[in-house]
Amino acid sequence: MMCDFAPAEFCSLLDSAPDPIVVVDDSGRVAFVNAPAEALFGYPRNEVCGRPAALLVPDWTRAEHADDGSGPTGFRKDGTGFPLRIGRSRARLDDRFVVLTIDAPRPDAAPPAGGDPFGEAFDATDVPTALTDAGDRFVRVNAAFTRTFGYPQAEVLGMPTTEITHPDDRHVRDRDAVPRADGAGPSVQAEKRYIHRDGHVFSGHVTVFPVRAAGGQPQAYLSQFRDRATLNLAEDEARHRAARFRAFFEATTAGMVEVAPDGRFLAANGAFCRMIGYTFPELSAMTAADVLFPEDRDRVLAQLGDVIAGRVTAYEADRRYRRKNGTALWVRVSVVAQDAAERPSGVSAVLVDVTEQKRLEEQFRHAQRVEAVGLRASGIAHDFNNLLTVINGCAEILLDGFPNAGPTRDLVQELTTACRRATGLTAQLLAFSRNTTFEPRVLNLNEVISQSVRILHRLLGPDIELVTDLAADLNGVRADPTQMEQVLLNLAINAKDAMPRGGRLRIETRDVRLTEADGAACPDLPPGDYVRLTVSDTGTGMTDEVKARAFEPFFTTKEVGKGTGLGLAVVHGAVTQSGGRVNVSSEPGTGTTFDIVLPAAGARVPNADTDRVVV
Repeated sequence: MMCDFAPAEFCSLLDSAPDPIVVVDDSGRVAFVNAPAEALFGYPRNEVCGRPAALLVPDWTRAEHADDGSGPTGFRKDGTGFPLRIGRSRARLDDRFVVLTIDAPRPDAAPPAGGDPFGEAFDATDVPTALTDAGDRFVRVNAAFTRTFGYPQAEVLGMPTTEITHPDDRHVRDRDAVPRADGAGPSVQAEKRYIHRDGHVFSGHVTVFPVRAAGGQPQAYLSQFRDRATLNLAEDEARHRAARFRAFFEATTAGMVEVAPDGRFLAANGAFCRMIGYTFPELSAMTAADVLFPEDRDRVLAQLGDVIAGRVTAYEADRRYRRKNGTALWVRVSVVAQDAAERPSGVSAVLVDVTEQKRLEEQFRHAQRVEAVGLRASGIAHDFNNLLTVINGCAEILLDGFPNAGPTRDLVQELTTACRRATGLTAQLLAFSRNTTFEPRVLNLNEVISQSVRILHRLLGPDIELVTDLAADLNGVRADPTQMEQVLLNLAINAKDAMPRGGRLRIETRDVRLTEADGAACPDLPPGDYVRLTVSDTGTGMTDEVKARAFEPFFTTKEVGKGTGLGLAVVHGAVTQSGGRVNVSSEPGTGTTFDIVLPAAGARVPNADTDRVVV
C-alpha cells in the first residue's frame, strides 16, 4: 500500500533506503513508513498509515539527543520499547510533512546527522528525474538529468521546461495531461523531442506524477525521462527475445501450451497441434476440459485448479488426452504457474508424447502375464496328459473286452473319444506355453489349407459355406505344419461359434511386400516379402473391448463350458513363433477378419491342384 503524500516512484525510492524512515504530516499522523521502518516497529504499512506518530515514538517531537545522553523511546507492535535517535527534516516537496530518520544506536554510537532523505533518494536513482513547480519551472533535478541534458544543476534550476523542449512540441505541456481528480499512479506517458545543451535534438519518453497538497490540487510535478534511443535498444532487445522465444516455441518437438485460469487455450505450438490433431484456431475456441476423457476430467481439473489458486506452483504427471480422431494421446506434462502479483495469471505446460512408451509398457506387462500363465498351463497340461494316458489305456483294454456291438461297447467308445479330445486340449495348452517341439520347414500354405478343407467342412457343418481363394505360385513360408493346421482349426472354430445361424467362411492367400508406409499396421515387422493368410467370416463380430483382449489367454465371451479361451491365444503364439504377426478387424454385426502375415522363405513351393474351392 502506498500513501498519497508523494508519488509512487518516491515511495519506492524511500523503500530502497537502508535506514527506517517515517513521514509525519502536519496533524501528527503517519503519512508513510518505508520497508525498514515496517521491520523495525513490526507494523505493516497499511496498519500504521493515518494513525498518530506517537504510537511508534511518543516523544517524537523531542530533540535528536538530550543533554543527559538519553533519547526518545520507540515502541514495537508487541509493546516492547527500545531507545533510538531521530533525525528530523522538512520534506522539500511539501513543507507540511516532517521526515523522521530512525536510528536505534549502540551506546557508543554518534547521533546521526540530519539530512534530506527525499533528496538522497531523489539523487540516487539512475533515471533522469526532475521536480517542477506549478509554473513549469525546474526546482530540482538529479545527477542523471544533468548527464542526459547537459545542464549543470545551478544552470537548470528556475529554468522553464520549454527551454529543453523542441519548439514544435512546446505547445503541449506535460502537466496538461495530468488528471486533476486522480493523483494515483503515473499521470501521463508521452513522446516528445528535447534539446540538449549542445543543441542536438533527441526524442524522449516522459512520465509525469503530480505532487498534491492537502486540498488535492497539484503543487508540483515529478517527471522522469527516458532517451528514445535507449528505449529503442530495450524495445529491440525485447522484440528479439520474443522472436527467439517464438522460434523455440514453434521449433521444439515437445508440445507447449499456455492456458488461462478458466481453462481456455491462449497459445499452443505446432508440436502440440500435431499431437492432438486440432489446429490452433480450433483449440482457441476450446478449453482444456474438451480434450480430456470424461473419466479423467475431474481429477485433472482439480489439480489444475490448485495451480490457478496458488496452492501449488508446479507439478509433473502422466496425462491422457483425447485426440481429434478420438484416440488416446498419452503425454508427460510439466505444468508451472505463470507469474502474477497475487494469483497466477494462467499456466504454462510442456508436453512430451509417451504414447508409444505406454504401449510398450502394456505389451511388456501382457508378456509377463502370458509367461506366468504359460508356465502354469504347461505344468497342468503335463500332469493331465499323464492321467489321460492311464485313462485312455484302460479304455482301450475295456474296448478289447467287448468285441461285439452293444450299449457297453458304445459307452467305452465314447470314453476313448473323450480322451482323444482331452488330449487335443492338452496339446493346445502345451502349444500355448511353447513347451511342444517346434519343427519348422519351408511349406506352402495353399497345401496346408487344401489338406485341411475336408476336416474344416466336417467341423463347420452344412450351414456354413467354406470358400478358399488361394494365390497361384505362392511364396513359401518357414513354419511348423502342425502349428499352421492348429491355426486354421482354431480360426474355423471361432468363426463357427460366431455364426450360429450359418454364414460364410473365406480363406485367402496372397504374396505381399511390406514397405515403410506399412509400419503402422505391422510395427514389429521389417519391410520385405511376406505371405498373407486372411480368414474372414460373416458372423456377429466383436466390440473394441473384446478385440483388445481377443488374444489374451483364457479370455472368452462364450458360456461356461463352451470355450476354453485358448484358441486365439494358440493362434497368436504360433504365428509369433514363426516370425509373423496377426491382426484382427471386426465390428458388431459385420463379421470378423484375421490377417496373418508370415515372412516369405525366399523359395516358391509347388501349389496344390485347386486354387479356389467352394464346399
